[in-house]
Formats: sequence, structure tokens, C-alpha cells
Amino acid sequence: MRLLLVFLKEPTPGQVKTRLAADVGADDAARYHKALVEVLLRQLQGLNNCRIRFCYTPDDAEDAIRFWLLPEMRATSGPSKNLYLAPSSHATRKLTQEVDFRAQGHGDPGNRLERAFAQGFADGFREIAVIGTDCPDCGARWINAAFARLASHPINHAVVGPGMDGDHYLLALKSPAPQLFRHTPWSLGAALEASLSAAHSGQNHITTELLPELPGVSRLRDWQRAMDSPLGAALKKALGEEIT
Repeated sequence: MRLLLVFLKEPTPGQVKTRLAADVGADDAARYHKALVEVLLRQLQGLNNCRIRFCYTPDDAEDAIRFWLLPEMRATSGPSKNLYLAPSSHATRKLTQEVDFRAQGHGDPGNRLERAFAQGFADGFREIAVIGTDCPDCGARWINAAFARLASHPINHAVVGPGMDGDHYLLALKSPAPQLFRHTPWSLGAALEASLSAAHSGQNHITTELLPELPGVSRLRDWQRAMDSPLGAALKKALGEEIT
């Protein structure tokens, strides 16, 4: 089975969407973050043979994260401890989508990503992808495509989804690649270039394949663009606003 890691934060004002908060305030930024995540959950319906693992922060937010996300996914307790099952789409009640939760743990984003991939491979998953929650356009379509491309290549191959701000919205691997997560400037809009450079250098050369570029939401202009996009109605619904 495949594994999708979803890195996300508890929607606490002042702790999420700080660049957006500079324009709209901490409370609204937290509301927008929550709405983006809830729309992303709908976009993830239709994953093929893939467990979703929510990697949350802070580490003491497990109960709050589960209380928030599981009802949104219509998930219920699964056959084993800490495993949940949700419908794979709104069109069916059959519980086939596996879901679990893990704390991100300590360290910078690179440390956390490297550890999450290592844990996933240790758990027996053979193909693993990671996304954040800033790109609601990155749904099951592109994740399934990334896994399909990964499966058709050698083990030392990576599929990358480039964002429009110098970062990436998706990274998929079929073997551990710690060099991709070390010495990377995650908060400076240069993560994509640094990761590709690390993949193509050194003895453990990794071939890379790029998905189409997709926009993320980190600033007010990004939010306004998202609201004007086809996902705007879903975002308004998630915010509890009237759809006109």
C-alpha cells in the first residue's frame, strides 16, 4: 500500500498562516487555514490504494486534530488501534480509506520530513508522498499521478510538485532519501531548487520528474486568487459564508 503524509498545523490563531495574518489578522488567518484544510480533505477523495497519515503539530494536539478531521472525513474507528476508516468518496458509504495520525516531533521541517518518511518506510509502505495544506489544488488526481509515475521508474527516483513560490507542494519517493531534507532553506522560498540540487549531486544520485506547477496560499493575494478560482465556492462553504 502507498502512504500519503499530510503535514498540517492545529488552526490556532497566531500559529498558522503568519504572512496572511499580517493582512487579515490572526483570527481570520486561522479560519482561512482551517477552511483550506477542509477543502483539501474533499480533494483527497479518490486516492488509489493509499493510506492518509496526518502528521500534526504541535505534538500535544492529537485529540484536537482528530476531533476536527475525523468528522470532516466521516471516519470511524478501524480494525486496529489508532487506525480509522473513511469513505473514499461522497458517492459511497463504503469505508475503504485508511487514516492514521502521527505527531511531527521535534526539529526543523527537514528533520520532521526525513523522520516521517523513515517511519513510513519502516512501517512497510513502499511508495510515500508528502503534501502540506497550502495547496488545495493538489488533490487525488495529482497524487495518484505522482504515484503512477513513481511506480514506473527505478527505486532511485522522485516525483516533485513545484509550487509557484520556489517551494514544492508534493514530494514522492520509493526509498529513503535523507539528502533531500538536509541543509534546505525551507522558509526562504528556495526549497525546490535546493532539493533538486541535492537529488542530482553526490554518489546517491536521484532522478526527478516534475508535475505541473500549482499555486499555494500563503499571502492575501493568494487567498483572493483561491476565492476567485473553481474552489472558491467550497472555501466559502467551509467558512460558513453564503454562496452567491
